[in-house]
Amino acid sequence: MASSFYVWFVLLSVWRVIAETDFSVTTGGLSTWNQSEWSLTATTFIPGQYQARISLANGYVGASLAAAGPFFEIDVNQTDPNGIQPTNGWPLFDPRISFSTISGFYNIQPNGSGTNYPWLNQYGWESFISGIPHPTAIIFAFGDDYLDATVSNTTISNFEQKLSFKTGVGEWSYTWSPESCGAAFNVSYTTIFSRGRPNVIAVKATIIPTSDISGNVTDLLDGQSAVRSYSDSKALDTNGSTIYSAVHPSGLANVTGYVVSGVNFSNPYINISSRAAAQGLYISTVDSTIGQTFQINLKAGQPATFYKYIGVASSDKFEDPASTARGALSSAQEDGWDVLLEEHIAAWAEILTEDSVDDFTDPQTGELPDDLNTQILQIASVANTYYLLQNLQPDGSGLNDNSISVGGLVSDSYAGLVFWDADYWMAPGLNLAYPNWSKQISNFRVKQHEQALANAAFNGFPNGSALYSWTAGRYGNCTGTGPCKDYEYHLNYDIVFNLFQQYNITNNQTWFNNGPRQVIESAAIMTGDLLKFNETTGTYWLHNMTDPDEYANNVDNGAFTISSAAELLKEVNALRLSEGQSVNETWQDQYEKIAFPKSSSSITLEYETMNNSVAVKQADVVLLTYPLDYSDNYTADTKLLDLDYYANKQSPNGPAMTYSVFAVNANALSPSGCSAYTYTLNGFLPYLRGPWYQFSEQAVDDVLLNGNTNPAFPFLTGHGGANQVVPFGFLGIRTDQPVLYINPSLPPQLTHVKVRTFYYAGATLSAFINSTHTTLTRLSTNASILTDSYVNTSLPFIVGTPNSATASQTYTLAINQTITVSNRLYFQNLTYENNLLQCLPVTSSDSYAAGQFPLAATDGATATSWQPATNESAALLVNMTSVSPSLISGIYFEWGARPPKQVTLFISNSTDGEVGINGEEIIISVGISPSLPYDAVEAQSSDQEVQPVVGNSTTVDVEGEAYSANYVRLVIEGCWEEDGDGATVGEFVLIKG
Repeated sequence: MASSFYVWFVLLSVWRVIAETDFSVTTGGLSTWNQSEWSLTATTFIPGQYQARISLANGYVGASLAAAGPFFEIDVNQTDPNGIQPTNGWPLFDPRISFSTISGFYNIQPNGSGTNYPWLNQYGWESFISGIPHPTAIIFAFGDDYLDATVSNTTISNFEQKLSFKTGVGEWSYTWSPESCGAAFNVSYTTIFSRGRPNVIAVKATIIPTSDISGNVTDLLDGQSAVRSYSDSKALDTNGSTIYSAVHPSGLANVTGYVVSGVNFSNPYINISSRAAAQGLYISTVDSTIGQTFQINLKAGQPATFYKYIGVASSDKFEDPASTARGALSSAQEDGWDVLLEEHIAAWAEILTEDSVDDFTDPQTGELPDDLNTQILQIASVANTYYLLQNLQPDGSGLNDNSISVGGLVSDSYAGLVFWDADYWMAPGLNLAYPNWSKQISNFRVKQHEQALANAAFNGFPNGSALYSWTAGRYGNCTGTGPCKDYEYHLNYDIVFNLFQQYNITNNQTWFNNGPRQVIESAAIMTGDLLKFNETTGTYWLHNMTDPDEYANNVDNGAFTISSAAELLKEVNALRLSEGQSVNETWQDQYEKIAFPKSSSSITLEYETMNNSVAVKQADVVLLTYPLDYSDNYTADTKLLDLDYYANKQSPNGPAMTYSVFAVNANALSPSGCSAYTYTLNGFLPYLRGPWYQFSEQAVDDVLLNGNTNPAFPFLTGHGGANQVVPFGFLGIRTDQPVLYINPSLPPQLTHVKVRTFYYAGATLSAFINSTHTTLTRLSTNASILTDSYVNTSLPFIVGTPNSATASQTYTLAINQTITVSNRLYFQNLTYENNLLQCLPVTSSDSYAAGQFPLAATDGATATSWQPATNESAALLVNMTSVSPSLISGIYFEWGARPPKQVTLFISNSTDGEVGINGEEIIISVGISPSLPYDAVEAQSSDQEVQPVVGNSTTVDVEGEAYSANYVRLVIEGCWEEDGDGATVGEFVLIKG
């Protein structure tokens, strides 16, 4: 592989060095959205960057495709083409490439470049995802000029690239003007990974020259993407139109992936008899690479169209993968492009329906509002569903037991391993709308249950116990990257709770009793042994473990893990009673006496010895509220205290899914304000990448600025987290109870949303939320999807919060009946008495730190804040046109830890734009000093005891007859932290006199 990559660096040295691309969906402007088509179109050519590549898959096979077309591509350094090449992160640290693979195509190898516990490698090898030859390239060449992913960006014009989520079709079109061949070409490519035929891929290429010209066209299977694989065989078949390449995952000669490509190049411009083995600079030297080349003679202005069809299969699912792949190819060639395309589009149309995604369009006009944030939420709602679905096959396909890895079928980020990400982050939103597709996640765990039993036995747990490995590939054995013991035990509970929730949604008793039930029981047996009684405290402890916050390893009594363990024991005993069995008294005792870590200030400790200096990698303690719904001696007040505390302790370098849970919990717990919307935006905007609205793991992709993390991409965990916000946050669905709960509240920045059609107990439901009310409608269930447990009666549901002291109300709903319930309008309550600014519209033209939005300054919560990108002068403008002019008695600022040095307020009735103000103004200027100046001794002391976060604040009395107006402009300058970063504004309050 090294020699092939070297060719890439040599070739890319001819590129013009370009500035680093802004991939932000708020400021980058890299694509435009077509709401009726659900499509994104990009007109900027961005080669050699992973964020710009289209991802296409069909749940069985997938690939990431280059900016220039359906080619293999390697990332390049954007400021120095001969510099250090971008890489993936842990555990491979390998070059970023446009990866292609088959579901479940894992290898075995002794270890990885990175690990958690290297000494565990002596007990079992790793299993990482292997690639297959990149299947989709059709390459045109004229003399020394050729068109593939390495094409110079100076030769590309009129560029357009399109991805349709409704159809699953990727398209490219542009003008290619190579420097030396004497002609320019209008080129277009269209690619599908057939949704109707899991073993089929198809590509169409059209080229139109400006003058007559002769050259070559090559059908290429590019072995550069077959990383961690080795070649079995390859050949040009004697039939004159097909080639194949067969590979084994490294270490597994008994597993074969077979890729066969057949062309339909029958047009007047090709010399079919000229077929030869492909050669040249654009043909890599990797053993599994093979191509077939034909001479072409193009005519000026006349389009020449070329088709290729690819059959793909592996022996993991097909006894004779060669015959399967060839059979799929043969039928595809026989049916042709038009039939395949129509069939593919129809299949996607049946799966990704308009009612299967959350819809923010106007119910009367079908149009999106002008608000950019709402537009992004709409696009992401579609994209989240699409990107998750394209990595799934339906129940009954025989292909749906390999779960979803972090990057899916188009990426080898995190070595293609399966983590809790699938069970806890991707599954919940999928379970609601796609219960027969999301089973792929639980089927994987059921499939590896025998190995989990063996893992527990090896680690000394009693008979019948199961221990799942933290990372899982082909086997699920305990490894250096995937320890089973003394690490993230919560994985076992994450798996179990997903199984419980799938059962509540489907009420499929047959499915539940044949695999899931056994997984649940074995997790309980393991937990009964894992929890150890502490004679001193009289409680059960969980020693030497790691919670989701991986900044704190090998601690005791991680709050999320031990609470999950207790919840499991409670649920399993309840299940045993429902089955006519007796409860396990030991489990009951353990559940009642777990050691729940809590500080003297009532803040839940993440683990037993945590102090106030903690920095948290990702959502951890906040998971107790949602999704866990933990409530034993855990009140709503404590949950809110935890939410605010841990929001202040969250690392800016954590992964993308975290703030989606903050959004759900803020909407459930907040007594005032609108921070749920701030958290919603923070769960989407910093992590989404244009042009294709794929999630990155990090808010900032630059490893020099994000804690030295090479982000996973695409980060399907982020898509999964974001996919939970509307149903579980705004509608307040809870799926962990035997009866459906909802508790709706829509943030005031949104006027309406139609929630995706969802299922509970087999019943089909639709919900529409406006500012004040929610309608819930029950529909007939399609018997091919689920069996409605309440088909002959009314479905009960509860409006309220499970296990809560607050009042709830029970309703029943018949098929075709609609019930209207009132929303919780808590955001109308003021956090600060007489505040004129809470939740009003805020804009700013100044850049800000990732996730530190201007609107956070007025959302009624100090745990969120506005932070300009630098400590230079920055301004925000609050639109007060909806507020009657009022006497102002004072101004209050909550700064957090980073107060500015100077503040100026402008109050006026007119504005000249986004932040400027014209006309008669009230101007107030104040010098700011920290109210909590840093004291080293006090800081050291305060680091020990966990207390609610208290920030610097400033109160300004306003004397005389000062009245509010249509606009107020806040300008801050400098920062008392002399590090160049901006000051923070946790809350900006204009006090009514």
